[in-house]
Amino acid sequence: MFAVVTLTAFLISPGPSSAGGVAVVAYYTAHGDAAIWQAVLVGFGVICFIWFAGAFAEAMPAANAVLVSAGAMAAVYLVTLGAWEALGETYNGIDLINVPNDSYGDAHVLFAVGVGASHMASFADAAFVGATTVGLLTSVRPWRRLGAIGIVLTVAWLINAPLQILAAAGLSVTIGTIVFLALLAWVFALSVILVITLRRTPTATPA
Repeated sequence: MFAVVTLTAFLISPGPSSAGGVAVVAYYTAHGDAAIWQAVLVGFGVICFIWFAGAFAEAMPAANAVLVSAGAMAAVYLVTLGAWEALGETYNGIDLINVPNDSYGDAHVLFAVGVGASHMASFADAAFVGATTVGLLTSVRPWRRLGAIGIVLTVAWLINAPLQILAAAGLSVTIGTIVFLALLAWVFALSVILVITLRRTPTATPA
């Protein structure tokens, strides 16, 4: 559910073409409603993600690392969406003629805060993928094969995290989008594994 809701949220509001104040204000005056609904969807997605992380940690080893990294991911991404949702509320439906010049600088800063938070979230993403990978590698044999994929994805996130900060904007956005989609696919795959594991686990019968 988290993967589907999150993907939907980012499809309905992809964001402005640049972080410049004029582009940011122009985008959110035209797409303020979409940005607000994006934040609502991500909020519900975070609820699903936290529930999933708790259930996965209970069913697999490496429980503490999964829970801590999942909590860090959720917190930092909420900062990102909170900043962008505030832009949607502030500029939604406003005529650009009525926007003061100083407001463009404020919009740039607030949008940049969201972008910066999303960049730092990449480190938490790497920790989460790594923790779930360890859980798979130390579990029953069928899941260890998927753990090998997790190793590759963990390395990709470890490379992507500093790249988001150091690389040029165009390159970092492209690579970041690809790796983020891979993260959603990973969480979806883990959800399927969790359902299968829970169904195979015998339930205790009361005496």
